[in-house]
Amino acid sequence: MYCIRSTTAFIIVLLLTVTFIQGKPMHPLSSSNIKDYIKYLLNINGVENQYVQFLSYLKVYPPKDDMRLSALYEELFSLNSYISDLADVYEKYYTPNEIMELIKFYSSPLGEKSLQFNNILNQQMEDLMLTKISDYIFTATEHGSTIPLPEIK
Repeated sequence: MYCIRSTTAFIIVLLLTVTFIQGKPMHPLSSSNIKDYIKYLLNINGVENQYVQFLSYLKVYPPKDDMRLSALYEELFSLNSYISDLADVYEKYYTPNEIMELIKFYSSPLGEKSLQFNNILNQQMEDLMLTKISDYIFTATEHGSTIPLPEIK
């Protein structure tokens, strides 16, 4: 009976520990490991999906026929390279304590909700602005005005 209770207690403690950790860096915060915390923050924020969409939007794909260019592409545009570069930029503008506060916020229910709806809000605002622009152009045209539009090449 005692063995079952201690085993059960051990399993519960183990599960709670694993749940608490969830990929967070294990070492205390210092300026030498701030990049680990920044990378964790970027992971919470879903940067990977945004980066894949960005490359797709730019139509930047790895070459298939040239191994040398493929290696260069991987070096310059891999997700790891992007995350590393982005971590360098974050480190310029945020202190270690600010990074921890951002992690705390984005791990909270409000932060998670903010991340969940961010793309939806941006898409709705983009749609709203496109509607306003087209309304403006049509109204101006109806009144004899011409709105210069950028050339598409």
